[in-house]
Parts: sequence; C-alpha cells; structure tokens
Amino acid sequence: MPYFKLTAGFLLLGLAGCGTLGKDGPLATDSSGSEIRPLIPNRSLQISKSLSIPLEGLALGVALYLVVDPLSPNWQVEESRIAADRFRIALRRKLFSSGGDGEASQVFNRRAEQLARDHGHAGYTILEFSEGIESALPVAQRVSSGVIRLQ
Repeated sequence: MPYFKLTAGFLLLGLAGCGTLGKDGPLATDSSGSEIRPLIPNRSLQISKSLSIPLEGLALGVALYLVVDPLSPNWQVEESRIAADRFRIALRRKLFSSGGDGEASQVFNRRAEQLARDHGHAGYTILEFSEGIESALPVAQRVSSGVIRLQ
C-alpha cells in the first residue's frame, strides 16, 4: 500500500502534460494537423481579486503532497514474536521524508518499551540491533531491525 500514493502522485504529474480532447479549444496541432488539447485546462482557480492559482500548479501540489505526505509517520514498524519473551522489531523509513535519519534507535526503543508494558514486564534487553540501507526502486530506503528480550 505505500506505493499507492507514490504511483498516484506520479500519475497526476504525468497527466498534467498529456494531450487529449477537451473543452478549452485547441492550443496547438501536432505534425498530422490534429488538435492538441491538455488534459488539465489552461485555467486558474481564482482565490481572491489578486490571487489565482493555475490548475497545473494545483495538480503539481496535490501530486507532491501524495508522494511526500508530511503528516504520515517517518517509520513503519513491524514486530513479530519469536519466543515467549523475545520479539523482533523491524523498521522501514518512508520513501520521501524531511529528516529522521538518526531516529531509528529512538523509534526502536519506544516500541520496545511499549511491548514490555503491554506484556506486563518491567523492562527489556536489546539482544541485537542493526541499521542499514536497502536498495529498492524508485529510491533506497533506510531500514533497521533488532531483537529484544522482555524482563
């Protein structure tokens, strides 16, 4: 599901330049003499008397918001129980973020503390912890994982 927003954003960006039949009349003709009309009309959204936003700018803003999504958490956390008192915690940073490079250990520790509380334990011990970068398309992602033992 994380790639849905990325795909939708790139689709909006791609559609901004596509030519198709529209209601605004021809803007140009291609080499065969056919009319080229934009999918996004050459109009502006009038906000006030002195402020208007072009529709292609609005489409670009929506596409960027879908790709970056500044309100979503920077890290996706998954945990699995590997023994009665042991858990593996895996973290994956979102594709596009503004910061968060050094917070993997903080997110890991917060999740470990929450697991200890939820299972009625006073604390936890980190048995292993690693951080790295996983090569993936369209961009590489920061990942981290570790194993804890509840005490």
